[in-house]
Amino acid sequence: MASHIEYEICPFAENYKLGVIRLNQPSALNALSLDMVEAMLSQLEVWRMDQSVVAIWLEGAGDKAFCAGGNVIDVYNSLEAPINTDFAQRYFEEEYALDYALHRFPKPVICWGDGYVMGGGMGLMMASRYRIVTPSSKLAMPEISIGLYPDVGASYFLNQLEDTAIARFIALTGYQVTATDACEIGLATHYVMAQDRNNIIDFFARAHMPELDPKKVGSIIEQALFTFSQSDELPLLKPELTALQSTVSALMSGSIDNIYAAMLSYLPECSAMDKAKNTFLAGSPLSAHLILEQLDWAKGKTLESVFMHELQLSVQCCLQGDFREGVRALLVDKDRLPKWQYARISDVPKDRITTFFNTTTSSVSQDS
Repeated sequence: MASHIEYEICPFAENYKLGVIRLNQPSALNALSLDMVEAMLSQLEVWRMDQSVVAIWLEGAGDKAFCAGGNVIDVYNSLEAPINTDFAQRYFEEEYALDYALHRFPKPVICWGDGYVMGGGMGLMMASRYRIVTPSSKLAMPEISIGLYPDVGASYFLNQLEDTAIARFIALTGYQVTATDACEIGLATHYVMAQDRNNIIDFFARAHMPELDPKKVGSIIEQALFTFSQSDELPLLKPELTALQSTVSALMSGSIDNIYAAMLSYLPECSAMDKAKNTFLAGSPLSAHLILEQLDWAKGKTLESVFMHELQLSVQCCLQGDFREGVRALLVDKDRLPKWQYARISDVPKDRITTFFNTTTSSVSQDS
């Protein structure tokens, strides 16, 4: 619904404007519905054409989450017998079109990633030029728990990380990355205090730019974010994931069968790693195979081709994968007892995976 998205215009450099898009469904941790996605796409087009709007700010209402993902329950509800993937196709197509539009937006996009940033929220954040985290930020791609895989462009942006092992680990375990680690590995660009949100917006307003200058817009944003990232009040969060880089590298080497064996025998050093191990082992074995296959396929691919491939794969996860059972167990019935198609990762036949990649669907909308 349109009421689940709010728009605001704030002054920028006296004479110009900052367009604010606020996801406004805090009771659902600002999960993205199709209506919200389509409303954002429309508003971005308006602001793209408006020369007075020089930058976009994305945020979520409430203090718990920027966005905890896509509203996959709507997709689940549309997949009734006999299975009809029309809504699923439209939902993923529009969501990926929004992510693609943000990646390609001609004006700076700033994402305020306070609280939980998961799944579809990560798609929005990683499509933004400036990705801000706060002490409460938790970034994750937990799709293995619902029989999906890290989509929303994750096949592309996870492959941009320097460490392949960390990319695999995030994709396979749903590990919740903290602010310090997010900045360290490149998921976030700036770390600031949550209470400085209004101060940053005020900094933009007070800046001076006599005439429109895109480079000046960027420098104003960067000066503001740098200034507030130097706050003495910022807690020095101890890196966890990057501190265990050698462990992660050992766990994530080789095939999915190698990874499965390594994770089975792994004795976690901390609660976050313990949770990651359990999430991986309890997740969909079929998804585990798809995750690695998709990550490997996407290496070196263009953003556009990745989104087209993800659209095909996501619809296939709805049609023949563990998606419906995963969403049922975690979000609908909430019994947390999914009956996956295969009991163990080693049970999944190799030729079963190829059926997900040999089907074609229509491409991502290129309207933007």
